[in-house]
Amino acid sequence: MNTVDLKLDFNERADKLPEWLGEFQLQVKDLWQYPNRQALEAKMAQDLALNASQLLLTNGGDESIELLYKLSKLEDMPLLIPEPCFSQYTHNQGVWQNEVTFVPAQADLSIDTKAVKAQIKNGQCVILTRPNNPTGEFLADEVLRDMIETAAAKGAWVFLDEAYVEFAEANEVNYYSEYDNVICLRTFSKAFGLAGVRVGYVLGNEQLINRIRRLTMPFNVSQANLQIAAQAWAQRDSVSEYCQQIRQNRSLVNDYLASQGLFVCPAQGNFLLFRVSDQQKTLIANVLKKQGIQIKTALGGLPDCLRITIPYQLNPVMSALKQIFEPAAVAFDMDGVLIDTSFSYDLAIVDTVESFTGKTVTIEQIVSKRSQGGYNNDWVLAQAMIQDLGQVEDLQKVTDVFQTFYLGTETQRGRFKDEVNLLRNESPLFETSKKRAVVTGRPRFEAKQGVSQLGIAPAFVVSLDDVKNGKPDPEGILWLKQQWQLSDNDGMYFCGDNVDDMQAGNAAQCICVGISGGSEQQEKVLYQAGADVVLDNINQLEALFS
Repeated sequence: MNTVDLKLDFNERADKLPEWLGEFQLQVKDLWQYPNRQALEAKMAQDLALNASQLLLTNGGDESIELLYKLSKLEDMPLLIPEPCFSQYTHNQGVWQNEVTFVPAQADLSIDTKAVKAQIKNGQCVILTRPNNPTGEFLADEVLRDMIETAAAKGAWVFLDEAYVEFAEANEVNYYSEYDNVICLRTFSKAFGLAGVRVGYVLGNEQLINRIRRLTMPFNVSQANLQIAAQAWAQRDSVSEYCQQIRQNRSLVNDYLASQGLFVCPAQGNFLLFRVSDQQKTLIANVLKKQGIQIKTALGGLPDCLRITIPYQLNPVMSALKQIFEPAAVAFDMDGVLIDTSFSYDLAIVDTVESFTGKTVTIEQIVSKRSQGGYNNDWVLAQAMIQDLGQVEDLQKVTDVFQTFYLGTETQRGRFKDEVNLLRNESPLFETSKKRAVVTGRPRFEAKQGVSQLGIAPAFVVSLDDVKNGKPDPEGILWLKQQWQLSDNDGMYFCGDNVDDMQAGNAAQCICVGISGGSEQQEKVLYQAGADVVLDNINQLEALFS
């Protein structure tokens, strides 16, 4: 079971707690009293040049959104929300069944501001998030002003969600004090690093705030959380250094992902959203998970995207991404990966079993037996199937008979002549300038025969004769890593088609690629055996990394 060392799926401040928090002392003598949020509200409002009635503390930003939906339902106030949007907005819509108009995003996932403006109407609340979640889009100042002023002219108001505003490059503009049809949501959860404390706040127009305030529970923020939030507010200047580092790290991750040909949404939050293929999505999520890094994979309405929170310490993430997109080496099993052996080895097994038992086994039975693991060697597999039919035979005897069918004789055509190459001609996967190898359960002679048939020139071919223990033992793969002097941070792929391959690759700490041949059942077996991604055929590997 994988442990999570770096939780980068909920946009929390994952790897650098505020320095003051370690020295914070909770005043337990006050916990017997019901909490009173008014004192902190007054202090924060004063610091922001507002009246106390213009600021309301809530149980996280989520309560602010919940209260907005309650207000909408009670006052029959329609909501207008551009997509993509924070999942809490769609969740509340499902709960409260409000009158909501969702405006689809543009093709690049940016907010369709023209379409939003065209649908604003009297008495409506327009919900805008800047930076937007999940894309990180930051509406330009002139665009946001135009939206606010358009709403005002049409008798509507704006709920501006600024949960991530501290991470933006642009200078802060206090729309909550400039316009009387705006209130802003802010939070202590993100830049302040207090997601577990659950304190947020809304500020702005007094009348709008009071419409929400009357729906709030009197003791919605606990006494302990008020104490922590008060100390955080007093230390708010310390947030800037942290945010600056996140901005720098965000730029580095953005540039790297873009350099790998991925579309990355221009972002100003503490996260990045990027588009990936189905195979890349599975591969990236699984490799990061094995390294203790958890990212967001389930994004409503965005099945082709991943979102990653930007950590303060960037090395673990960058190292993992480079292992995925720029592997130092790739090793391949041969049979079922580079060469289709269903008409050679598999039929030689059928022939061998029948010669000993007089009974015929099917290809499906062979595949099923092999998927149990421990049968990467087809001689051993043939012996096991003979034994399943109630007959015990010496392995060497089985091997000799098998080889007769596979290699043929002067009077009998060898099954190996029916093998078909799966690797496409002149595939870039075996460019001679790159570290490439074959690790196969074939004996040396047959391994060399397969390499010649494929027309490839790998740096190494590790056969059954070259190791003491075949797969699932990782001996052959570990030998390669030693020859290439690969460190733990040098990514290495291992591609195979069965359980033993996946077990060997994982034991050698490789990125494991399963080849299913298009079989859904085999795909399931390979994932269960530890594959990071499963492809129909080996040629799809070209699209996964540079």
